Amino acid sequence: MGKKNYTFRDQRGTALLVALLVMGVLLAISLALSSLIFREVRVTKNLMSSGRAYYAAESGVEEALYYLDSRLPGWSAENAAVKIGDASSFQYKVKNKCNSFPCFDKEEYELDNADLPVPTHKFYSTLELNENITIPMFTVDEEGEVVPVEDFTVEFFTNFDPSSDLKLDISNVSGWDVLRWKLFGMRNVDGSYKTESLHDFTAVSAAKNIKTGEDFLSNAKNPSWFGTLDCDSTSKDRVTNEISCPFYSNVNIAGGNDNKQFCTNLEARDFYLYSGEQFVTKKSCYPISDFLQAHKTGSAEGGTGLNYLSLTNLMNPAMLKDTFNEQQKKDASRIYFRVETYDKNTVREVANITSDGFSDGVKQSINVNIKRDSYMPVFNFSLYSTFGSEDYED
Repeated sequence: MGKKNYTFRDQRGTALLVALLVMGVLLAISLALSSLIFREVRVTKNLMSSGRAYYAAESGVEEALYYLDSRLPGWSAENAAVKIGDASSFQYKVKNKCNSFPCFDKEEYELDNADLPVPTHKFYSTLELNENITIPMFTVDEEGEVVPVEDFTVEFFTNFDPSSDLKLDISNVSGWDVLRWKLFGMRNVDGSYKTESLHDFTAVSAAKNIKTGEDFLSNAKNPSWFGTLDCDSTSKDRVTNEISCPFYSNVNIAGGNDNKQFCTNLEARDFYLYSGEQFVTKKSCYPISDFLQAHKTGSAEGGTGLNYLSLTNLMNPAMLKDTFNEQQKKDASRIYFRVETYDKNTVREVANITSDGFSDGVKQSINVNIKRDSYMPVFNFSLYSTFGSEDYED
């Protein structure tokens, strides 16, 4: 049996090549796994930072809500900042002041844009039948000092014509009383705080403008009004110049102790003056501005500036003609009103809180609206985060 001859070639280095190939494969797998791990670590870190930033922003909201509840009406804040530990912090802003009610910030609304004019009725809020609203006639500054309103007007109208839609004949008067208002003022008398009030009923009018002699019917552009200042005055900065208030005569008060036949829009028909608990006298056609002056901060009478305006809709639907159905009576009983405070501020009907939370370069923001005297805020903006935000670095 023959033998086969085998020739062995030189195979040195083969094992090294195999080892390098295996190492390359393992290195590629390791790099891929490392990339996945590092990415997951980064995502996890950002999620944790995002959570901390969110809770920091929520802390800012809670602090702002606490101060809104515990401090005087009109409290506001600008960039209030608090650090939490070594890596987290928050800052917040609170917008809570405006020179009209309902509020129209000129910075937020293009009120002077002729191409997109704001409809005049949008400047009014609604007072339903028997509804009452109380508006602070002051705010507080950053030091907590009271800043009282010095001039104001209340402008209002309804959806009926008092000269033709009522069962009774009001041809001999300028209007029909539907709005009751009260001014409350607090005085410090020998360390004891006492509350005084000035009040009256005010008519929605369909009468003659006593300045021009023209007939008018109250509406959004030409409302009925009362206050401390002629609301058609050009000497004050108004929210809008679209509203012009006719100066009409008020209710006949013949027989008053000052022998005046009519009170104007700037006066209350009666004011009862007391000294302690003792009644002194009744003053007719008492200037509303005199009441505010006597109760403003630092006045000789011991005023504190803590004044409030209360408005109540006392419309009587039964006085409308029988041609009105129930829904029409409901609509006609609604009073549309606004309050202008000119160069001083009152409290916004809705406070706006913007809180930013920061943690390790992550930013979370929450925007909250809360109505005055309500219990729960409304979170009306989405949350968002910015990684490595320049704002955070600054």
